[in-house]
Amino acid sequence: MEKLKLNFDTEILGEPRTYIVEVPYENGIVATSEFCPTDLISGSVDLMAAVRGESLDKFMVDCRMQLLAMSKISEVDTVLDLHIGALMAAVMEHLSRNKVISFGDLLIYVDCFSLLLNAAGFDRDEIYSMYPRIVHSILELYPDNVSNIVRSDFQQLK
Repeated sequence: MEKLKLNFDTEILGEPRTYIVEVPYENGIVATSEFCPTDLISGSVDLMAAVRGESLDKFMVDCRMQLLAMSKISEVDTVLDLHIGALMAAVMEHLSRNKVISFGDLLIYVDCFSLLLNAAGFDRDEIYSMYPRIVHSILELYPDNVSNIVRSDFQQLK
């Protein structure tokens, strides 16, 4: 698998900003699950089967959607709040179109969020720690709008 470096130019809080996201890439698919706890997506499946991803085009759209939301947010207390607001905007936009979001799609959005945090210079350990808490918070906010979730996975996030 080769490593892609993807540049995303945006304006954040009135300042131009470039995010460089590095992701594994093979056969048109970007592996997105770098920060997701393996047991959250794999259960009893081995590690290689647990790697999740999406097409390069779809990944670019998902990242740009969060960056666009970030560019529209004008008042936040922290940069982390800016990223969380953008993630929530992406999830809410998905829900406004479809009324439900699959657990897998939710994890893809959180994957993009995590990779953008990494590109913004956040500590990798902090991102790993934050990932399940963010997923848990979204599941608590929208318990009836997330499909294909195994309730034991939800319990594991607590």
